[in-house]
Amino acid sequence: MDEYHILYESHLRDFSFSDSKGKKKYNGKYLALTEDKRESVQHLQELQAAGLTTLHILPAFDIATVDEANTVDINDKVRDLCKVKPEAVVCGTENKNATLESVLASYDPATKDAQTLMNDLRMLDSFNWGYDPFHYTVPEGSYATNAEGTARIKEFREMVKATHEMDLKLVMDVVYNHTNASGVNEKSVLDKIVPGYYHRLNINTGGVETSTCCDNTATENRMMGKLMVDSLVTWAKEYNVDGFRFDLMAHQPKDLMVEALEEVRKVRPDILFYGEGWDFGEVANNARFEQATQINMAGTGIGTFSDRLRDAVRGGSPFDGDGTGLRKNQGFANAAYPNERRDESQEELTNMLHNQDIVRLGMAGNLADFVMVDSKGNTITGKDLDYNGAPAGYTKSPSENISYVSKHDNQTLWDNNAYKTATGVTPEERARMQTIAISTVMTGQGIPFIHMGSELLRSKSMQRDSYDSGDWFNRVRFDGSDNNWNVGLPREDKDGANYELIGQIIADTSLYVDESDIELTKQQFLELLQMRTSSPLFQLQTADDVADRVDFHNVGEDQTYGLIVMSIDDGTSAGADLDPNYDAVVVVVNATAEEQNFTVDAASGFELHSVQQDSADAIVQQAYFAGNTFNVPALTTAVFVQPQDGTQGAGLPVDSKEDVPPFGQQKVYIAGDFPSDFWNPAGIEVPYAGNGIYKVALGLARDTGYKFTLGTWDNAMGCGGDNCPANFSEIGMYEFAVDATDYQAPQIIDTKLVESYAGKDWYIPGTIVGGWNHDVANLMVFAQDDGLVSIESAELTAGTNYEFKFTCGDWGQCEHGASAVTVADGSLPIGGDNNITFTAPADGRYVISFDFLQKTVFIEAL
Repeated sequence: MDEYHILYESHLRDFSFSDSKGKKKYNGKYLALTEDKRESVQHLQELQAAGLTTLHILPAFDIATVDEANTVDINDKVRDLCKVKPEAVVCGTENKNATLESVLASYDPATKDAQTLMNDLRMLDSFNWGYDPFHYTVPEGSYATNAEGTARIKEFREMVKATHEMDLKLVMDVVYNHTNASGVNEKSVLDKIVPGYYHRLNINTGGVETSTCCDNTATENRMMGKLMVDSLVTWAKEYNVDGFRFDLMAHQPKDLMVEALEEVRKVRPDILFYGEGWDFGEVANNARFEQATQINMAGTGIGTFSDRLRDAVRGGSPFDGDGTGLRKNQGFANAAYPNERRDESQEELTNMLHNQDIVRLGMAGNLADFVMVDSKGNTITGKDLDYNGAPAGYTKSPSENISYVSKHDNQTLWDNNAYKTATGVTPEERARMQTIAISTVMTGQGIPFIHMGSELLRSKSMQRDSYDSGDWFNRVRFDGSDNNWNVGLPREDKDGANYELIGQIIADTSLYVDESDIELTKQQFLELLQMRTSSPLFQLQTADDVADRVDFHNVGEDQTYGLIVMSIDDGTSAGADLDPNYDAVVVVVNATAEEQNFTVDAASGFELHSVQQDSADAIVQQAYFAGNTFNVPALTTAVFVQPQDGTQGAGLPVDSKEDVPPFGQQKVYIAGDFPSDFWNPAGIEVPYAGNGIYKVALGLARDTGYKFTLGTWDNAMGCGGDNCPANFSEIGMYEFAVDATDYQAPQIIDTKLVESYAGKDWYIPGTIVGGWNHDVANLMVFAQDDGLVSIESAELTAGTNYEFKFTCGDWGQCEHGASAVTVADGSLPIGGDNNITFTAPADGRYVISFDFLQKTVFIEAL
């Protein structure tokens, strides 16, 4: 099952380059994974024993930017660099026999020196993330002990075999959306085969599009699409790769992704597909084809990374480029102490509570149809929750939600929190904030995605984009000796604009953690792994399962910021007994600086999870349940369980919530040849009637076709692509309805006559004409317009209040009081609660007109 995956994102060179054990020639290579005495491999084995399922490796196909035969790395000597680049900063200034690594270590980390030297190495070293494809279906040579011949093929396979022997699956990052080059460039491949075919061209200039970063491919073209599918099948069949992560997947057609999954599953039925569904570039908004975007991929079984929870937990977004946004925009996990740029205004609190809603939704699988109570007290679905103008919820299945708070792109979680967290927050508190962030992923529904080293407080010394920043900034020490914090200012071309702010941050000594902080964070992560994999309740398989079992408390307008209380029910009302050990689970994420006590009236019999009762963290051991109240220390995620005693018990059922319109806050309209509006797609609103049905009663004097819309013709709902029939038979009120339970495939309900006016006379009983009767004096006269009747009043006295109703024969027949009518434009005012009331502005007679099809009243003086 896809839901059982827990992904650990690694880069092959980062993974083993800094190991002190094992063969040095295997450092940063495929074969490092075959040596079980290495720190990196032992760490991976620890994670697997606790519950990790899947190792994700950044691109390992043949890339263009590493020249395996002519590399200089930081473990080489100064003289090696100066031979090939005599203008390098170290040449003539440093000991030529010193290693470049020792020179880097000698620099003042508050200066630009380290990044200057790494700039000299950038095009010469063995490091690159690998998002620059040269040959899609050949392993990269720099990770092999010998880049020539078949070694790369054999050693890649040995790596996969070793990973499988650790009882881990292996997922490979793939980049079919672009190549390193096109045209006659030395590293161009496809364009030399069929010029202008394999690359996507600008429709105006004919040049190759480069919105991805490089030379975009045209996977919408059949043979480029075939190349992608054939390549994937080869990796799955010949190299036993267990899954693929697609870089910039939305630059590829949705139908190609679905086809690729189908073809690869013929080789490996349990293959996993997920990717980046970001919508941008020349293909944005389905401009060239239906893209593989987040929203479009819902229902395909292919996962997409969710930026929703990521941004809400981290604060701000990756596009907070300047220091102001980077510092000011605190997130759920790092806002326990407001920093100096927070203004703590009501607007700011409103935004933070909104982001807390997004965290909850992310923990519920980011499902489009998940029903929740938002921070304003409204009952909404996930797709109605706003994320920068887009629906926050978009998945149809939990497995389509790739949930993460850190990955190779952008600042690491530790570095991001360094930007956000208030000055002087202790190292211990900062480490706990790291675990708070990770816990929102590890206890939520969907597929957790963990950036390698997050559990070790990994830093890249504030690097925003370290794709080619080398081993010095990217290294991970799996022995836990340090977290690589503040080893030099980050790349000036990427982060130079923030040097002043970074200088202030690195001067804060509270950012320096020791081995005990790193070790405790690691142990907390191992415990999260153990708890997640101890119960299927953390890995629900369908949207219905989530809807029936997952609920949130501490919601609405009076909630506490920084506190999420999530329950997962396995009691009798939830359905099948998924976990024979527990009747319910409650996760309390306390991201505040104070102990929180939260009462759930229906809760009983809960206890702290056994893993946390024996936790390496003495603070979480203090969490407890008493009466019906959960008590959790500051900056702590605690998991409580309700043990099942024999047969399935009552559990903790999901609170019933009000019926939510399928289209959420989006209004539904009807357009046709109606007396009140003529074929206006946003003219006549259709109210929601409940149980997925929108309906409205409209008057008809003649036949018409019609369609429902969401406000424009672009999303019209008709009958077989045409107008729907009104089934008109006689003048009267007709009910028009659409069943939108499945909002992506609404069903039009046959129109029916609900009140006939054929052959009816209309009366106006009341004090305004001839008394409360149905005598001829109160009989109204038909006008030429269909549905319009009128009558002249008695002599009225100024300032006197008169009351009346409309009927079509007697009491109870087509009876219209104040609540059934509206005043027409230009009319004298009317009022009333039951009877319609009119106060004469002057002595005299008045004409009262009633349009019984549109239900409007018009009164004017004679």
